[in-house]
Amino acid sequence: HKMADRKYNNNSYNDIFNTLFSVSKFPPVDIYENDKGYVITAELAGYDEDKINIFAEKHVLHIASDEHENAKENSDRKYLIKERSVKSFERSFTLPEDANEENITASYKMGILSVFIPKMPKVEPKKIEVKIN
Repeated sequence: HKMADRKYNNNSYNDIFNTLFSVSKFPPVDIYENDKGYVITAELAGYDEDKINIFAEKHVLHIASDEHENAKENSDRKYLIKERSVKSFERSFTLPEDANEENITASYKMGILSVFIPKMPKVEPKKIEVKIN
């Protein structure tokens, strides 16, 4: 089942980055492009860096976590309001054709995950003359 992110005015973004198998839009993401590549930022406040998994497979980028709340830690609490919870998630994005999958980098600062997907260098088509023997 395929769902597309429709937040962008530019239709090419809809074609380039399709969210696959997404049950929810959590975590919220921003995606932008510059001359050097594509950047995905995601709000992940409350997640441990070592519990966030990022990998590319078959030209699809996956961002996931299977982190759960520590039930033992909260066993003595009687919540009156509980709006914050750390939960597992997975977001997947089809990568653009010019994405350099082998050189994707990521950083995590103050609850914001940034994933940088560099663009492959443009190769100009070369004309090759073929001689008839």
